[in-house]
Amino acid sequence: MTDTAKPLRFGFAGWGNRGAGLTAELREAMGTKAVTAACYEPSDEAYNSSCDRVSAHPDRFTSVEEMLEKAELDGLLITSPNDCHLENLRTVSGRVLPVLIDKPLESDLEKIADVVRFAQDYPGPILVGHCMRFAPILTKAKELVDGGAIGRICSTRFVQNCYYGNIYYHNWRRERARCGSWMIEKATHDFDIMAWLIDASPQKVSAMHRLQAFGGDKPADLTCPECPEQTTCPESQLNVKARLGAEMTEFDRPGMDLCVYSSVVDNPDNYQCLIAWDNGVFGSYAQCFFSSPGYHHRVYELQGDAGAMEIDLGTTHGRITVSPRFAGFDSNETFEFDYHGRGHYNSDQPMLRHFSAVVANDDVAPEATVRQAFAAEALGYAALLAADEERFVTVSDVVPDDLKALIPGSYAE
Repeated sequence: MTDTAKPLRFGFAGWGNRGAGLTAELREAMGTKAVTAACYEPSDEAYNSSCDRVSAHPDRFTSVEEMLEKAELDGLLITSPNDCHLENLRTVSGRVLPVLIDKPLESDLEKIADVVRFAQDYPGPILVGHCMRFAPILTKAKELVDGGAIGRICSTRFVQNCYYGNIYYHNWRRERARCGSWMIEKATHDFDIMAWLIDASPQKVSAMHRLQAFGGDKPADLTCPECPEQTTCPESQLNVKARLGAEMTEFDRPGMDLCVYSSVVDNPDNYQCLIAWDNGVFGSYAQCFFSSPGYHHRVYELQGDAGAMEIDLGTTHGRITVSPRFAGFDSNETFEFDYHGRGHYNSDQPMLRHFSAVVANDDVAPEATVRQAFAAEALGYAALLAADEERFVTVSDVVPDDLKALIPGSYAE
C-alpha cells in the first residue's frame, strides 16, 4: 500500500512523444495527486522538446537503473520505442514496483515471449497500455454486449482507415523490424478490443498485405528539410501540414522528418485479415495507412443473433448504434461520445487513473494484463506469417511451447 498522503511519483523509461503525452494526461487526470518525477530519455533533443511541449521538467537520469536507484518512485511507465521495452522492463528485476508498459509488449515475437516470461515471475503488478479498453465509448459497448443488447455474438468486422499514416512513415515506424509491423504496432489495439468484446481467444487467421503507397528509391537518410522536392512532394511535412492544418504538431518533434519514399521503407501499408475465434465467432479486420482524411476512420461492427452494433469511433467524437433484429426500420438506439480533444478516444486519463489506483492499493488488479496483450500480439504475428506465406495460420503454432497454455481457453481467465 502506497502512502496516498503524498503525491504518487512516476518515472518514465522513454520521455519522447508518448511519454510526454502521458505526462500531460496524468497532470489533468490526477491533479496534484501524481507527478512525473523522473525520466530516462537518451536524446537531448527529445527531452528538451518534451519539456517545452508539456511544460514539465522531470529529473533526467543517464539510465533507467540510475533513475530507479535515486528517484524514489512509486511506479514506472515504459514508453520507449517498442524494441527497447524488454531491456527497460528487466531493470525492475528484484523489485515489486508497479509497471505500466505501453503496447505492444515488444517488436518481435521472441522478445514479446521474454516479456511474458518476465511478467509470470515478477511479483509486482504490470498493466499493459491497451488504453482503448478504458475509452468511455468502448466500456459502454462492452456493457451493452455483456448485457445481451444484440444477443449472442456471431461475427465481427473491424476497419481502421488511418489517414495519418504519413506521420508514421516519417519516423522509425517505417521499418518493419523496428515496430514489428502494423499487425503488432497498430492492429493489436483492435485485436485486443475485438477479443475483449467477444470474450474469446484467437484460433486461426488468414491475411494479405502490400506496400502500395509508401516506400521507393530515395536515400535512407533523406529528410524533408534537405529534400529538393519538399515543395512538390504530396507527402512532405510542408504539404501535409498545408492540407491538414497547422495543428499537425507531430511534425515539429524530433525524428519526424524522414522520407516516406526511402529505400528502407518496408513496412506494408495495407492489410486484410480473416479471423476465427475459439468460441465460434469469426470476423474480418482491415487497416489502411493511406486513407483519405474525410473518410471513416475506425469502425467496429458486431453481428449478433438478436441484433447488430456499430461503433463508429470517429476522431473528435464517436457513436454507438444498436439495431435490434426483431424490430422496424426506426428502432435503432444511439449513444454519443465527445472526446473533448483528448487522444485515443478519451482513454488515456481513465487508464492513468486506473494505474494510479493499482499503485496506491494492493487490492486493485490491472485490468489490461500481459496475458491478454500476448493473445492480441500472437494473433498479430500469426496474421503477419499468414500474409507473408499466403495461408491460414493457427495462432498457437506461432507461440513457444512453454507459453501455449496462455492462448487457448476463455480470454477472461
